[in-house]
Amino acid sequence: MATGLKGYIHRAEQVSLAKKIAHTLEQQTILIAEAETGTGKTLAYLIPALRSSDKVLISTHTKALQDQLMFRDLPAVQKALGVRRKVALLKGRSNYYCPQRLNMHVAGNQQEIWQKKNLLKVAKWAETTTDGDLSALNFDVFEKGIGQLVTATADQCTGSKCEHYKQCPLMKARQKAQNADIVIANHSLLLADASLKSGDFGEVLPIFDTYILDEAHSIPDLASRQFGIQLSRNKLIYWVNDMQAVLDTLGDEADLKEQVRKLGAEVISKWADKDLKTIKQDWEVLLDIAISREERHDDMLKMVERATVIFEEMQQILTPQDGYVVWEEGKDDRKQYISAPIQTGPVLTHHLWEREATFILLSATLRVSNKFDYNRTRLGLNIELAQESYHPSPFDYQQQAMLYLPKHIPEPRAHDYPQVMQSEIEALLRTSRGRAFVLFTSHYALRTFSTHLQQALPWQVLIQGESGSRDAILESFRKDKHSILCGTRSFWEGVDVPGETLSLVIIDKIPFAPPTDVLLKERTKACELQGGNGFMDIQLPEAIAVLRQGAGRLIRSTSDRGAIAILDSRLHTKRYGKEVIKNLPCAPIANDMGDMRWFFEDVE
Repeated sequence: MATGLKGYIHRAEQVSLAKKIAHTLEQQTILIAEAETGTGKTLAYLIPALRSSDKVLISTHTKALQDQLMFRDLPAVQKALGVRRKVALLKGRSNYYCPQRLNMHVAGNQQEIWQKKNLLKVAKWAETTTDGDLSALNFDVFEKGIGQLVTATADQCTGSKCEHYKQCPLMKARQKAQNADIVIANHSLLLADASLKSGDFGEVLPIFDTYILDEAHSIPDLASRQFGIQLSRNKLIYWVNDMQAVLDTLGDEADLKEQVRKLGAEVISKWADKDLKTIKQDWEVLLDIAISREERHDDMLKMVERATVIFEEMQQILTPQDGYVVWEEGKDDRKQYISAPIQTGPVLTHHLWEREATFILLSATLRVSNKFDYNRTRLGLNIELAQESYHPSPFDYQQQAMLYLPKHIPEPRAHDYPQVMQSEIEALLRTSRGRAFVLFTSHYALRTFSTHLQQALPWQVLIQGESGSRDAILESFRKDKHSILCGTRSFWEGVDVPGETLSLVIIDKIPFAPPTDVLLKERTKACELQGGNGFMDIQLPEAIAVLRQGAGRLIRSTSDRGAIAILDSRLHTKRYGKEVIKNLPCAPIANDMGDMRWFFEDVE
């Protein structure tokens, strides 16, 4: 590797991790490994994977890491090792256009003129695309409001019965994955695929001998979503629109189409102010209409299946099954009914860990207070099921970093809290001359402080939700050395900005989940029923895990220097504060702004 891979540096912990992974592959068992920032975990799992004869899935949380693996890391390591294994990149269904749905909606008359124009653009592009990956378009189909018209969900797809089956981009991508030795995917696809039982073309991923799950700390939260239900008004609208499009295709059901339109509009109009029980009764009428025509066409049979699934989801929300919790989010037309498993361990065990396969789970933040216990419980991997391995960072935080943990910040509920925080954040940013992430624990805090920072500071202030897409904001931040990025949860992880462009990470508070988090409440209650402490066993570890991700944005290489500021005096006034500090990078701690000025002068 030293001669074949440009920029390769020997790292003892990387070698140790690679050996541990190779041993796990030989034993065909399960490994949970924390490899802290700078260990080089990607190389540590790519070498054993490439040398193995197994069919391997490498799954990540972010598309950025997917692309990095596919187009940079894997080609470089294959070349350095002198090995050649077939590699395929497989994305979720919403990344590929569906010929059947595109044709149906181009031919139909349900769309507005602006939608039709964009549909025709996609149709023109579809004539020449080789892989059907919508990212190749110069616009985002979902941002343009036609994503649902040109892609197919699992319940919309008719699989091998579809007349476009042989030309289907997803089918072609799946075929490549079937023939590949190594497949790059993401956790959402893996979990969505695992949750499907529809057979035929519901499942997308082939069977693998080995699953390498990078960024594994994100799996429990994703599993809560994938193994639950999200029922929205839009789901009903898409069905009604698709039903009318299918009736258009049949061509001789004008009266029925009008009946569906009227009944559909009536059901959808009730969403905001009627209870779900009433909506379910009305939905049953539409389901019966679809059933009365199911013999006419395969597309109509699919509409029956979809309407049945929606009906069953309504039933499950009205009468939740054991181990699930149900709640509402949003208001009026944006109201959603959500059902999720209270404990993700059992569902992950059933859908993943019981497979006859090797599993490697890796992340820079799988431990809380030096133990894997919290994530073992959430993942459903006890000590009998999975081995564990810890690999510390090679970074010298004592020399490279400083922790700023001020004691004078008032409690978040105090009347002068906003003014003190505003002054403190501004003073810190002036001390670092920008070059900072300001990470907030809520959208309310983001809105409260970021606009003031834009007006008060001489540097570019980029605000999540206002300054473009996530990728566009990061691109702007990297280009402008003194810029400031203000964001919430989506910027706490999966972001890599090495160098002096990012020299300060400010975190407004310990990221405890809000009291409105119904799922966390139920997890806390379940913990206490089993004799545990809801705060110490659930809420605090959850906050620490998120905080470790946020703090991990700062030092990304051996030459980086910078400071992490956590503006929460509860670190000093509450008993749990010491536990939180114990989980932060082992850097010198400062409580005074003067120390911060000295630190940045020294950095300069």
